[in-house]
Amino acid sequence: MKIDYLMMGERLKRQRIKQKLTQEQLAEAVDLSVSHLSHIENGNTKTSLQTVLNIANVLNISIDKILGIDFGTKTRHVPIAEIDVIFKDCAKDEKEFLIENLKSLKSQLKKFK
Repeated sequence: MKIDYLMMGERLKRQRIKQKLTQEQLAEAVDLSVSHLSHIENGNTKTSLQTVLNIANVLNISIDKILGIDFGTKTRHVPIAEIDVIFKDCAKDEKEFLIENLKSLKSQLKKFK
């Protein structure tokens, strides 16, 4: 699969604007220069997977949407940022409870496959 950096940059830019973030704000959040972020958004540069992941996490968008890949409706990707939002205000015991319940649900799902 060949990555279309122009389209990827456009998707990132649309999502940034949708969230009312400036290039300066996003660049600072992911530790990039504004110039480098601009080059990414304009498709003028190739960037590392780590940088794309960092941007995706800040924008709360999945990698498949950034890359324009359709994994089908059976796959549900939960961005790390979404999990962070859920866990943000939880006490340690609440987080442990949620994790144990997720593990339990996962094992139950395996029975249905």
